[in-house]
Amino acid sequence: MPQVEVPSRYRVPTQGEALIDVEGGTVRECIEAVERRYPGFQELILDRHGDLNRYVKLFLNGEQLPRDAIDAPLAASDRLQVLASAAGG
Repeated sequence: MPQVEVPSRYRVPTQGEALIDVEGGTVRECIEAVERRYPGFQELILDRHGDLNRYVKLFLNGEQLPRDAIDAPLAASDRLQVLASAAGG
C-alpha cells in the first residue's frame, strides 16, 4: 500500500498524521484517498482544475516528480512525499 508523507504545514486536515497509508494506483488517487479520510487535504495540494498547486512539489521515493505527473502510476511499496514550498520576499 503506498504511503503519503505530509509536511507539518499541511497536517491540520490530517489531525497531525505525518505518514498515511492509502490505497491508490496513481499520485492523484493517493491524494484523493487522503482527502476521503481527511477532508480539506486535497485543496492544499491541488487547485480547482485538479492540477498541482503552485507552491507544492511532489517526490516519489525521494525523486522530484514533474508538475504534470499527477496521474503517474504508483506501486504498493512507493512513498509519495508532499513538499510545501514557502513563498516570501
